[in-house]
Amino acid sequence: MFSQTTKQNVLTRKYSPKQLLEDAGVMENAILKMHPVIGIYKPRWRYKAIFDSLNQTLTDSLTEKQFRIKLKIVLGEMNCGHTEALPSREYTKASLKKWLSFSPYVFVPIQNKVYMIASINKKRDTLIKKGTEVTKINGVPCDSMIKMCKQLITTDGYNVTGKDYYLKLGFGSYYPALFGRRDTFTVQFKASGFEQSGVSLLKEVKYPAVKIKNVPAIPVFPKEDTLFTVCKKANLKYKFIDSGNKTMVLRLGSFSRRRYAKAYRNIFRKMKENNSDNLVLDLRYNGGGSLENSYKLLGYLLDSSQTQTLRTGIKNYPDRKHVKGNIWFKLMRFGFKHIAKKKTIHDTDNYVYTIKPVKKNHFSKKVFVLINGGSFSASCLVAAYLKYNNRAVFIGEETAGAMEGCNAGVTPYYKLPNTKIKVRVPAFRIAHDVCPQITGHGIIPDHKIEYGIKDVYSRKDLDMEKVKELIKSN
Repeated sequence: MFSQTTKQNVLTRKYSPKQLLEDAGVMENAILKMHPVIGIYKPRWRYKAIFDSLNQTLTDSLTEKQFRIKLKIVLGEMNCGHTEALPSREYTKASLKKWLSFSPYVFVPIQNKVYMIASINKKRDTLIKKGTEVTKINGVPCDSMIKMCKQLITTDGYNVTGKDYYLKLGFGSYYPALFGRRDTFTVQFKASGFEQSGVSLLKEVKYPAVKIKNVPAIPVFPKEDTLFTVCKKANLKYKFIDSGNKTMVLRLGSFSRRRYAKAYRNIFRKMKENNSDNLVLDLRYNGGGSLENSYKLLGYLLDSSQTQTLRTGIKNYPDRKHVKGNIWFKLMRFGFKHIAKKKTIHDTDNYVYTIKPVKKNHFSKKVFVLINGGSFSASCLVAAYLKYNNRAVFIGEETAGAMEGCNAGVTPYYKLPNTKIKVRVPAFRIAHDVCPQITGHGIIPDHKIEYGIKDVYSRKDLDMEKVKELIKSN
């Protein structure tokens, strides 16, 4: 009984306006003193005005969740995908134990429309057919849901593909969390069979919710190919896709910090031995990772040395009583001081690192890069340098990370004193020296690919189909 009460308190406990203002003040102070995005997309006074507007709304007591939603909307104004607000440890622990109400039908947004894509219980997949467009869920228009949900997702610059990607993955959790969980769902959808007439007939169904702990994996990705050679520690897989071993596909799930150098040596040695003509570098769904890993990969593909600059305007984290890990920030500065050239301009330390070509088994032939809204951080570093050096043909959609760089390197979490919400605040600006101008946009593909609902639930890989078409035509 006691554990039940404690769990309920964690999820429903309210914090006074005074406590919320204190927490908001800690976040504001850390960001204005430390965040490298200040002055990149908006001037300092604009960010200050955003925080002032937040403070003016904190007049009533709120739960942690209600307050966190407000913070996430504010952080969305930072134009930085590495900045976010996460639940407190206690809130997360309690949430994972709780059985929640979900729709037995899985809905997913595609091109700003919501569709039914799968059923948790396949035997009950009769009320709404797969691929049906849904217009309202529990009385709320789906376009309003999409708009609200996107406010809670942070991306670099003015990017929208990243928001689309993460919303596609998390819509099943977002909309009930924002618009309420019910024991019964009322769903309005477009009836099939009226497309040719140009008339949309709307139908409505009601059905009970299901109680589950977690939303099951959503089948929105292309079918997995089991013939790839997998390097688990390096988080990559590869294979030749033709009988003559002329085209290698290299899929990077992330830029791991483990065993990547050995994996790259093996892959590029195989391509050299087979005199391969094409490399397909799959950076879709790659959220980033190790800078060293991305530098190493670029070394095999770039024909000349390139520089990248990491800059920071602080010597230590501000308000250190609310944050841990200052030692890692110090180590980062110390390490780059020895492997890069340090230049101090006014109060900002710049560490200029040179990415050098790898001579042994270097690949100078055709490169195709697959990108989408899941390509972020270090994967955009690789894509940007290949793009500006005319080393690759890009297929897919705009990346979530900006062409000019991002705010990362070291990203500590500030624990707010009352709610214990964790706010992620980057300490370094990683500038892509190949793109010195501020664009606010990601890497744009040479061949844009759009997926419709039928492509998604059929789990087609239109990007790879385009690559094969281009290779064949050449």
